Amino acid sequence: MEMKFNLLVKSRHKAFLTILFFVIGFGLALAQTKTVKGNVSADGEPLLGVSVVVKGTTVGVVTDFDGNYTIQAEPNSVLIYSYIGYVAQEIAVGSKSTINVTMVEDIEALKEVVLIGYGVQKKREVTGAVAQVQAEDIEKISTSDVGSALQGQIAGVNVTSSSGQPGSDAVILIRGINSVFGSNSPLYVVDGIPQDGNPQLSIAEIETIDVLKDAASAAIYGTRGSAGVILITTKSGKVGKMDIGITSYMGVQDIVSSVPLMNFEDSMYSQFVRLNNINGTFPNNSFTTLEQNRYDFTNNTNLMDILQEDMALIQNHNLNISGGKEGLRFNVSVNYFDQKGSLINSGLERLNVRANTTYKKGKWTFTTGIGLRTDEQEYTPWQILLDGYRYKPYQQLIDPNSPTVDDSAGAANNNDATNLSFLMAKLKQSDVRKGDNFNARMQVDHQLLSSLKLTTRASLSRTNNTRVRVNPLFTAYSVEGDLIPQQIRSGVYNQSDRSTSATIDGIATFDKTFGDHHVTLVGAVSAEKYTYDSFFAQKFDLFNNEITNLNGATLDANVGTGSGYGQDRTNTLIGMLGRIQYDYKGKYLISASLRRDGTSRFSEENRWIYAPSASAAWIASDEKGWDDIFGQTFNFFKMRFSYGTTGNQSILDYSTAPTIGLGHDYVFGTGSDQVLVLGAIQEAFKNPKAKWEKKIEKNFGMEFGFFNNKLTVTSEVYDGSRTNMLFPVILPPTVGGGNNSSVILNVGDMRNYGTEWSANYKHKGKFSWNVSANYSKNENRITRMSDSNKFSFLGGSQVAPGLPGEDLVTALREGYEAGAFFLVETDGLVTSQEELDEYRQIDPTANLGDLKYVDQLTVDTNNDGIPDAGDGEITLDDRVYKGSGAPEYELGFNFNANYKNVDFSMNWYAAIGGEIINGSKAYAYKQGTHQDLVHQWTLTNPTSTIPSDRGRDHFNYRGYTDYWLQDGSFGRLRNVTLGYTLPKKLNEKLNINKLRFYIAADNLLTITNYDGFDPEIGNDGLSTRGIDAGVYPISTQYRAGIEFKF
Repeated sequence: MEMKFNLLVKSRHKAFLTILFFVIGFGLALAQTKTVKGNVSADGEPLLGVSVVVKGTTVGVVTDFDGNYTIQAEPNSVLIYSYIGYVAQEIAVGSKSTINVTMVEDIEALKEVVLIGYGVQKKREVTGAVAQVQAEDIEKISTSDVGSALQGQIAGVNVTSSSGQPGSDAVILIRGINSVFGSNSPLYVVDGIPQDGNPQLSIAEIETIDVLKDAASAAIYGTRGSAGVILITTKSGKVGKMDIGITSYMGVQDIVSSVPLMNFEDSMYSQFVRLNNINGTFPNNSFTTLEQNRYDFTNNTNLMDILQEDMALIQNHNLNISGGKEGLRFNVSVNYFDQKGSLINSGLERLNVRANTTYKKGKWTFTTGIGLRTDEQEYTPWQILLDGYRYKPYQQLIDPNSPTVDDSAGAANNNDATNLSFLMAKLKQSDVRKGDNFNARMQVDHQLLSSLKLTTRASLSRTNNTRVRVNPLFTAYSVEGDLIPQQIRSGVYNQSDRSTSATIDGIATFDKTFGDHHVTLVGAVSAEKYTYDSFFAQKFDLFNNEITNLNGATLDANVGTGSGYGQDRTNTLIGMLGRIQYDYKGKYLISASLRRDGTSRFSEENRWIYAPSASAAWIASDEKGWDDIFGQTFNFFKMRFSYGTTGNQSILDYSTAPTIGLGHDYVFGTGSDQVLVLGAIQEAFKNPKAKWEKKIEKNFGMEFGFFNNKLTVTSEVYDGSRTNMLFPVILPPTVGGGNNSSVILNVGDMRNYGTEWSANYKHKGKFSWNVSANYSKNENRITRMSDSNKFSFLGGSQVAPGLPGEDLVTALREGYEAGAFFLVETDGLVTSQEELDEYRQIDPTANLGDLKYVDQLTVDTNNDGIPDAGDGEITLDDRVYKGSGAPEYELGFNFNANYKNVDFSMNWYAAIGGEIINGSKAYAYKQGTHQDLVHQWTLTNPTSTIPSDRGRDHFNYRGYTDYWLQDGSFGRLRNVTLGYTLPKKLNEKLNINKLRFYIAADNLLTITNYDGFDPEIGNDGLSTRGIDAGVYPISTQYRAGIEFKF
């Protein structure tokens, strides 16, 4: 019993001592922890949401509206202050009970933040396929178009010049073709405002460009983001001393490539060979003609010298002023761009002005932006390059200011004065567009709670354009004094159009951190309205060249001297969207969004569509133990997957409405009682059930970082489908619409899939350099078409005007890429009598030296369902698949280096595997001016592969054959720049911040086997992709410039 009592006392003593030691220890711990308060600000304004964390612990808080915070910390602890876009700071607590911190903007950190649509996100936390380009990456390129500057910069973004014409826009395809009937252009969003088409900004206005490539990222913009989204942020001011920057360059440009044309000797020889091929012998008067034209022997005229402007001037000048204080920031930029065309009568002159301001007061932030643009663009005459192929080098040089034309060459060589009159009319033609644009935006942000921000944003944009083309009246006489008729009718063409775009958004953003959990919620309502109207009128037969407006031309309805039309249209779009983003410890990331759009372009039955998306990412390198295994050698690894859906509403307004066509007259009665009655038929039939095209895309990406992110690598694999694509389906005449009546139906499906790689390496030191490269491969297939459209040729430009048997060459067909070439196949030349006898069973008119066309197996002789014989003639049914104008893959390469005050950079781009139909070559063959014809097949040159020249209308020059098909692969040195910056000490003496001089060249070198003007031919539409029909070629530019900041 006593023992039990002693044990009980001992146990109670132990319990008491344990409690006593715990209380003492807890009290000592409390004694070591104290309250630290403070304020965090930047640029003189408090910062909301700054993370304040006790280093090495999970203890942390965020600053409130006024930038204030309160946290418990031990004296020997360190507080970490971090905020997106600012340099993180670590401050020891020590004896301080109040710590105020001023954050400093981190320029490099800002580059690690990307726009994702209705928000921003750190690059490492992005769960979709988003790429960014900084202003410094594109400002070296001399161009009036923002899109052109992106060529070779981002994997998966195909950028092709539509023309070398000053002011022309680049064609941008993000991950291939998105629609065969609607638009394939991406959506531009400038400072949060969706644009209608290319925003026509100067590169000097731009801070960053972010591209949303996958459907999950673009789904936040709903139907307008189906072809990808390009987010542009213009420059804004920074608090501090006002900065003034001036950048300026001037240069010259020239077309250095050419189509090889004959000189005088070659031309005379080939003309006699042509006459011999046509007639079987030289004409009796051939030498008489030579004697009559003996003075033409010395002309050796190259009409391309007239059509091209050597050393055309280009200049660009920009003024930028920025600064701010006490919550107010501003940036003003003024840009003047002037580019003369390398072909006659072409050029662009443009003035851009933009002013951005941000004013912050307490919980309110007001942001405004105003932009003004005025431009004047002169267009070169249509297909003027092809006109340069029409005339022989022994023709006298033409003076466009002289009324006299020499026709001494005679009509025998198809080079008469009438044709020269046609060219003279084009040389005198004037075609000018003048335009202006005003755009304004305002955004109000209210920080309602520390974690809740409300945003209202509104914008208005108005554009006006007028275009006037004048074909002046002129007279031309031959050397004999005979009047030559003017081949292009004099007259005036007037067109004016204007458009207005208005948007308004209401956005609520909730952003909160709960320990290791971070949640961001976005909800928004968006409304857009677009209106457009235009008017066109033209009249012919000017009275004189003094009055070149509509009143100065004849108006006589009986001789068809005038025409006109007008249109106006309106479309509206309403969207409601929501997005949730969640991450745990910054390494497990999830994002999901849903948008509901309604558009006036479809009937009420199919007006609305839902666009859901989801994505997730895992930063494996943040897992415990990763650094122990890989260290800084392999310091970052992220995997991500996304699934997204968008719709496409890019069809013309009122496309589902019926149209009535006139001109379908009918004769009633018989004999003398016949009466011609004006008729009308329904050409397009209304389909109220037409609905949105739907796009679904899956994307898997991986991101790697090596050597402490000196080397970064990104890879993407994607697979997307387009369903319910809209097609204009041709209807039979029995429906009452004639031979070309159609209805728009959702009858097509398409698949786009591909891979992308990009890599970047940076080295810092006395000799700093970085190199980046990217690779893109996109595959496209039509997987379903309607029964009536199993094989459909697309409308588009001809291969070249006037080729014999001209027909369309680009088509849609199940199992092939959109816009594929289907051409008649050739099998060399007829080079022997045996071949000629056999081939004449197909073409009885064939001769030695002619092209052999392949009669494909189109006839089923044994009724087994498999064609096993030809039909004995060459028809359009003999066309077979021959590739397309789309490249198989693309490469981009960029290199930048700095040594002391010298900088050097170069940018390469390559497109490999695309095909080109060389229509320019076909046209020069037809005209008998191409140098190849000097080496044509003859009995004395039997090994030649050049077909015999038998005149311009011979079937050797059919445009829809693969004889003109060439490999369009090319690699181009897009830009090379060498610069020198004055040393800082010298700048200080001059009281300036920076002074840099540089020289640069654009399109300096092109490596290609294509023998036309330029392998980067105009891809201005799916139906014309890969067809060189005399496209305005790209020029080589040489520039010298200066950058000045103070």
